[in-house]
Amino acid sequence: MKKLPVLSLCLLSSIGMMAQLNVVKDAERAMKAGAPYQEVLKAVTPAFSDAETKDLAQTYFVPGKAAFSEYDHLLGLQQFNKLPENGEQVMLQDLLAGYNHFMKALPLDTVVNEKGKVKTKYSKDIVSVIAGHYIDFNNIALKAWGIKEYQGAYDAWEIFVTLPQNPAFAGKVTAQPDTIMAEIRFNQALAAWQSDRLDLALQAFDKAKAMGYNKKQLFDYAIAVASTAKNNEAVLAYAQEALPLYGKEDPQYIGQVINYYLQKEDFDKCFGLINEAINIDPSNAQYYVVRGVLYDQTKKYEEAKADFRKAIELNPESDQALYNYGRELCEEAYRVSDAAPTSPAEMAKYSEEKIKPLFIEAAEYLERAASVNPDNYDALRYLENAYYNLNDEAKLQDVKNRMGK
Repeated sequence: MKKLPVLSLCLLSSIGMMAQLNVVKDAERAMKAGAPYQEVLKAVTPAFSDAETKDLAQTYFVPGKAAFSEYDHLLGLQQFNKLPENGEQVMLQDLLAGYNHFMKALPLDTVVNEKGKVKTKYSKDIVSVIAGHYIDFNNIALKAWGIKEYQGAYDAWEIFVTLPQNPAFAGKVTAQPDTIMAEIRFNQALAAWQSDRLDLALQAFDKAKAMGYNKKQLFDYAIAVASTAKNNEAVLAYAQEALPLYGKEDPQYIGQVINYYLQKEDFDKCFGLINEAINIDPSNAQYYVVRGVLYDQTKKYEEAKADFRKAIELNPESDQALYNYGRELCEEAYRVSDAAPTSPAEMAKYSEEKIKPLFIEAAEYLERAASVNPDNYDALRYLENAYYNLNDEAKLQDVKNRMGK
């Protein structure tokens, strides 16, 4: 194959560059004519990857302008209740796309004149348009939440919170007070959670907390998200931080901390924590439930029963205290049964005097637990076994009915 002259190569290069510039120009003409954003985007897309045009501000300014223009048009229709079907989804997509295109164009927008002076062509318009839509990012995030577009809500809130810190927008947008921004960070965390972006959710919870948001619901949701993500260290950190704030009203935090160390089999640490909590608040029934479980884990069954009884005294309506005391009696009955004599005559007497009373008492407390909380399946499961061992067919069937068997 013959080599083309250098002039021809340059000509071909120029032709190729002009072809891609024409793509951008065609998209610009469509944008100025009011074409839909998706149509403009389709027209300009080849220019995104071409070496001659991918670093031109115009390549991204054009679709960005089209996206914002379409958003504005739909916003006008919304004000007159004439928004088309899926209009809110399109508005969300337009606002986010417009922002992303413009932010790609902004650092590329430099024009050097014949004197070597750097000027900008699109920057003023870009900053003005984005700043003019600043409040819209929060508004569209709220709309996105309402239509369950959680990822879009997260992204729109991210723009709303971070834009005031961008030097390019200094003096153009005014940051909201930290109390409002912290609330938005919290909502953003929930949006990330709903879209299964758990790490982003935890980051947003931390940012909300750093801005002073320390409401109980933050710790509750953050612990739930961290648990789902199997991030035990995060669960521990949130629980430890919540403990001095809300530990008295909600024992789940001490429970979470103890559970962390329980998994590591650090029983001394566990007992130290719960004993300290009891010393501070000796009337908290749930603390005795937690310590009773710890005693059970370490096979100190009498101490466990004593703590569960104490919890019931403090709160007779605690289904966990009632259930655990009934469970402890059933487990004691199983252990006593394992030591039963082998002869039928002795076994009958042994069962009547030592085993049956335990199951009768267990059934009483388990019934109370199930009465307080009918959804306590664990209580029903032990209750089923208790009635089975008591040969009470009627009550056994009743429990099975309650369990949906």
